[in-house]
Amino acid sequence: MPTVPAQPDPHAMPTVPAQPTEKAETPYYVPPTPQTPSITPQPKVTVTQGPGTKKETSPAPPQRPEKVYYVPSAQPQQQTPAAEQPTIIPNAPWGTLVLPGGEEVQLKGERAIVGRYDNDVSGIQPDVDLSKQDGADTVSRIHAAIEHSGGTYTVTDLNSTNSTRVNGKRLDADVDTPVNDGDSVQFGKIVCTFKKA
Repeated sequence: MPTVPAQPDPHAMPTVPAQPTEKAETPYYVPPTPQTPSITPQPKVTVTQGPGTKKETSPAPPQRPEKVYYVPSAQPQQQTPAAEQPTIIPNAPWGTLVLPGGEEVQLKGERAIVGRYDNDVSGIQPDVDLSKQDGADTVSRIHAAIEHSGGTYTVTDLNSTNSTRVNGKRLDADVDTPVNDGDSVQFGKIVCTFKKA
């Protein structure tokens, strides 16, 4: 039997030859830009120690600034109008600190620094020197400050090693704490009494 070629179906959808698809372009790789280091490398120093011997050393690290515990009152302060400023007579006593043996030390000026004088450290001379008292080894060279402004009296621990106490309560460092006439003020192991003038 002879083969008859297949006739296209008139109801079938015409086929469209497939078009070649375009490939999506791969993004071009961009390497990251190098950052300059935040710390500049230090040069090495070559030291010659005798004939033919060399030794490489690195420069010394920078020294830390000294921590300042006390700022003298001689520095300029914010000015207030004359009507609001209390009158302060520089050498007029405004209070007394009674030491354990009964000795009284007058407090003058704007503030009085309490501490222990040390021959080995020059330039530190507290207004109230407790170096001759029993237990002086528990008192820091610059231990605390007693200040007055108008009718207010305060004691501030200046980050001492063995703390400052008012009526037995330990003070936080660098916080002004009110003190009243007759209060007990303890510097390390030395207990004193504060009296207003």
